[in-house]
Amino acid sequence: MDGDILEDFHASWASFFRKNDESQEKKDIQSLKYILLKYVEDRNERDINRGNYDCYVPICDILHNIKGTDGSVRLTFLANRCGFDSGSCNEKDLTEIYHVIILQCLREMVNDGILLYVYDKQRVRSQIAELVRYFSYLKQRFDDDYESSPGLTQMVKLQTKSRKRPKRDIPLKDALQTVFSVKDEVRLNESIQGAIQDGTYKEAFKWLRLMIRSNFKNNPSDIYLSRFQVEGFREILKAAISKDYSSDDLSYIIQSSTGSGKTETFLFPILLYTLLMSKKSGTKALLLYPRIDLCNDQVQRLLRYVTIINDSGLLGKKGIKIGIHHSRTEELSLACPYDGCTGKLIKQGDDRFFRCDHNTDHLISYIVDKTKQADIIISTPDSIHRRLMDQYGKKNIWDVKGTFPKFIVFDEAHIYSNQSGMHVANIVQRLRHKIRSKTSSEPIFIASSATVGAPETFACQLFSTDSAMIIRPRDVDLEETGREYVVFVKATNPRKILIQKPGEEKERLTIATNLSAMIQIAFCFYHTMLKMEGKDRIIGFVDSIDIIKRLGDKLCDAERRRRLYQLRTPDQKLGTALNRNCPHVACETLPPNPYTNRCRAYLDGECWWTMNNHDASPMDIQIHKSGNTCNCENTEVETDDWDIMITTSSLEVGFDHPAIIGTFQYKAPMNIPGFVQRIGRGGRSPSDMPVSVVVLGSHPLDTFYFHHTSLLTNPGSDKLEIPIDPGNMYIKTMHVVSFIYDYISNLYKDKLFRSHYYNLDVNETLQAIKDDKDHIIRDHIIREVIETFQISQTDANQILESLCEYYQSLLEPIEPGLEDRSFIDLCRYDRENQGRGIEEIKNDILRTIVRLEGKI
Repeated sequence: MDGDILEDFHASWASFFRKNDESQEKKDIQSLKYILLKYVEDRNERDINRGNYDCYVPICDILHNIKGTDGSVRLTFLANRCGFDSGSCNEKDLTEIYHVIILQCLREMVNDGILLYVYDKQRVRSQIAELVRYFSYLKQRFDDDYESSPGLTQMVKLQTKSRKRPKRDIPLKDALQTVFSVKDEVRLNESIQGAIQDGTYKEAFKWLRLMIRSNFKNNPSDIYLSRFQVEGFREILKAAISKDYSSDDLSYIIQSSTGSGKTETFLFPILLYTLLMSKKSGTKALLLYPRIDLCNDQVQRLLRYVTIINDSGLLGKKGIKIGIHHSRTEELSLACPYDGCTGKLIKQGDDRFFRCDHNTDHLISYIVDKTKQADIIISTPDSIHRRLMDQYGKKNIWDVKGTFPKFIVFDEAHIYSNQSGMHVANIVQRLRHKIRSKTSSEPIFIASSATVGAPETFACQLFSTDSAMIIRPRDVDLEETGREYVVFVKATNPRKILIQKPGEEKERLTIATNLSAMIQIAFCFYHTMLKMEGKDRIIGFVDSIDIIKRLGDKLCDAERRRRLYQLRTPDQKLGTALNRNCPHVACETLPPNPYTNRCRAYLDGECWWTMNNHDASPMDIQIHKSGNTCNCENTEVETDDWDIMITTSSLEVGFDHPAIIGTFQYKAPMNIPGFVQRIGRGGRSPSDMPVSVVVLGSHPLDTFYFHHTSLLTNPGSDKLEIPIDPGNMYIKTMHVVSFIYDYISNLYKDKLFRSHYYNLDVNETLQAIKDDKDHIIRDHIIREVIETFQISQTDANQILESLCEYYQSLLEPIEPGLEDRSFIDLCRYDRENQGRGIEEIKNDILRTIVRLEGKI
């Protein structure tokens, strides 16, 4: 092509990047680059899975084949924008123009690190393929001699798939107008009729719009929602304001991929309803999460919305209160919700407020614990199980003069499988009874998860409803936003190896284990992966507390003390002197050519050429387990300064750190839904291209998954089904017993109720159940148990009789003549009257056991 024409092309091309980010030229260039990337990566993937880890794609193949794809439309548009009239050019000239555009895109992709030239500028390889190449050559290295070091990798596979996210194409204004109209589609309950008549209904939508606009820091015209979010908002609000809704008939389950906006789908109607009912005290919603860490994450998200409306003054002095009900509220650490503030909210001593440690003017008085009433309560199922029975629930949720929980949301619902799911299903039945015993308003049960097979069946079983509405995106509402990669590494079998080193008389014994492979892969992964600004962290998962400690300790030793990653540093490229195997041949701009400037270290996988200067420092490692996070010095930390986080299942859901771009899994996952959640921790932004690495060991299950990788990367609905049996009588019996205390909580005033629940006065409880005049209470309990748990009268009678027999046995002398105290008197801790302390009771029990020779 003529030099002047090329100069004009480059001038036109450069002008595209001086335009705003939304220019059509930029969009088409990005689309063309994505098409090129897919072509290269798909070719690389096929070669890798055939065992060719040194794969590449000739550029001539790209030039020849890309025109037959969707790229031809982009090429034509860009050619026209560069001043070439595709309509008047002959085929030869047009082909040459297309080649110039493709070559320009490839150069830019190489400069960005997405692709790399292989040996010369006539072939390319994707960055992910280069990472796979390093994994395939990994050896257990401790020193400069790698030839005697044992290999750690048997085989490597790569699975690449497109990331699809729901389109956000409905303007916020249109979405709210659509939702506003649902009042005309149902028979309204009395409270909503009043809200419409006094104008609160209309005002609440304005207030919600303000909250959403301020939270996303955008003009409303720039905020868009997905179709499934709008439809979910409509349907859930419709149920909330309808006079005819029944929680026996219908429940809801929200199902969409991680990071697609499930939370907003249920949170927006809850916030709107809370605004509608803001003049009334009482709890409007219970948001239940399977783990305390998740509760705290969601408090942070909700706090931002609530701060906006409370600070606006639109609700007067009352505002919206957030309740936190779990066992570790004193450890709660939250980021300050005010714009531009990087402080932490802390609670000192008996303070009623959370105070910002950076700005004392930032006081948060509307986060409360179980001792205060709240509009929206965030909790766990276990804590709500207790709130159904204890004084805190009685005083601040169930005996209030105002509203009762309208929405009960179980987020990350796939966690509730097997026995856990059975417990939750019975808690749901108790919640439904408790609310119905207090009000005619029906609760709305909502589940949310990215990984539930047969969602309607699951929701019906969990919530005991006749049917369930599935709220999820349709296929036509999804758009491809990028790619994600899952690398499967099959480690060698554990073995002992004797190494004879030159100049040494004795052989050295080394042991190559599956854990050895994981350690080497972890720091290879971090130091060679493609990092972007703000996208540079890895989270790793293991399924054993013992292994997390060993992996954490050994990785800290290898990375921080020994700095073993330096043994593969590309010295010639970076200008360092760390890799003594580097021959210092020319390789600054592309990997060394094996024919013209041969580098044995690179050919053997002992030079990680993609490392850059910012990769040459040791990574900061944190280990998270049992709610605590420690660094390599085993010191507990609360900072966000880490490069790699090693954890257990505790962070597989709800941990939405925007900087995570990589994940790893050590050995076969415990279950497929959990694995899908784990790899979903990486790449929270729709445009991210996250990498997940699965290191599989020598166990038969690991081997099975290596040969059936699609079960993990593309599981069918049947593999994601959540097994629960809500009719399990063993679990149900436990909750019938708890239900009796729910009932007593309703029946008695606070003082008498406390003697039953807190002081374990089983004699009082026994009399209340069995000895009331004409058995009125007993018969009523039986009827309520039958209705609530859907069991037969025979089963209900049998459970109650067994409970009464058990209580009676607790009141009898332990061993007449030797120990005349009853078992309950021996063990009871009277927290009301501060009688014997816990230690005194323990010692008393031990003395009694010894005295009775263990017959207790």
